[in-house]
Amino acid sequence: MNHIGFLAFVLVACLKISAAGATGISKSADRFDAFGFSLVQSLKTSGQRNLLISQASVEIALGMAYAGAAGETADAMSRTLGLDRSSREAGLKDLAALQSALEKPEQGVTLKVANATWVDQSVRLNAEFSSDLAKTFKSTFESLSFSDPATMARINEWVSRETEGKISRLLEEPPDPTTKIFLADAVYFHAPWANPFLTLADQVQPFHLADGSTSEVMMMRQTGSFPYTKMPGYEVVALPYVGNRFAMYCFLPDGGIDALVTKLSESSWSELSAALRPSQGSVALPKFTVEYGVVKLNEGLTKIGMGIAFDGRAQFTRMVDPPPPPPPLYIDSVLHKTILEVNEEGSTAAAATGVSVAILGLHEENFNLVFDRPFLVTITDQESGIILFLGIIGDPKSDKVH
Repeated sequence: MNHIGFLAFVLVACLKISAAGATGISKSADRFDAFGFSLVQSLKTSGQRNLLISQASVEIALGMAYAGAAGETADAMSRTLGLDRSSREAGLKDLAALQSALEKPEQGVTLKVANATWVDQSVRLNAEFSSDLAKTFKSTFESLSFSDPATMARINEWVSRETEGKISRLLEEPPDPTTKIFLADAVYFHAPWANPFLTLADQVQPFHLADGSTSEVMMMRQTGSFPYTKMPGYEVVALPYVGNRFAMYCFLPDGGIDALVTKLSESSWSELSAALRPSQGSVALPKFTVEYGVVKLNEGLTKIGMGIAFDGRAQFTRMVDPPPPPPPLYIDSVLHKTILEVNEEGSTAAAATGVSVAILGLHEENFNLVFDRPFLVTITDQESGIILFLGIIGDPKSDKVH
């Protein structure tokens, strides 16, 4: 294990839905969250300080590809993504519940999730696959040519529009000419704190990096009653956003951040949330802006069990009619980009994920928490616990991934 410290950021967001819908998504939330932590563990590299993903965006974008998968490929994807594996219909029902849970944000909170499908003019989508994308993911569709240089600009324009300009480019280069289908998800989140931090309380303070060095950061401070608990190996406090439905969970480990990520990946989010109790205390949290990406997730997803989707073994036979002869359709790349801003007023986050499908070859108590070393945080809908953003940040002053 490397000695570089990390602050892991997990943005968990979901929405007020019917009792039946809430029950449905709660059954799969822990499985979805486990996927996010596993992916973060697989993406960490030596010397890396900051890491940020949108677990929900990746889940939905890959869920769209899952709708077109069959056989061992569908099995591997459902297992990796944490879907109900009893049947394809059950897996799609999980994804539909996730999509539905993200559609009606709390008053005062902005949460947008959009999906789109671009199809090369040389292929025709399978009718059932097309129906699943429309019904389950509410995807839009556009037919074009991936050999047209204008295609990259059209996709990037959609990403920028759906993320309120926070992510202006997902594609840094034109799609490969062998690309036949491009599936994309975009997420935008903005919420003010229920109790904003006062700028008069801000102080410059050293942040202790895992390698022993320090970085001067602007630390925000607040005193009050917060949901809090002390667990073996870490402490956690929840900072609510307006409406008290969403909250940022901040985890301060006793030791290194790697051990904390491992512990949380093996825990139940619902059990952790239930352990928090209203407690009087103070919190000092650094302001930060982190931009992560564009990142290619292929290797990380392969490490956690989805490698079959990226090579000649792939079975995406439900995507187009007629299914192409060998060589088969496979996932050429899973591209991901995120941004997170945390300040005195609240938080803004955005993410975009693109899946390119091509032809092969083609706890109550007094406390005093000072977050002056690597720590983990979440923003969560305290009803369901669906992770939207999950990341690692080791230096709040650094706005880029190193």
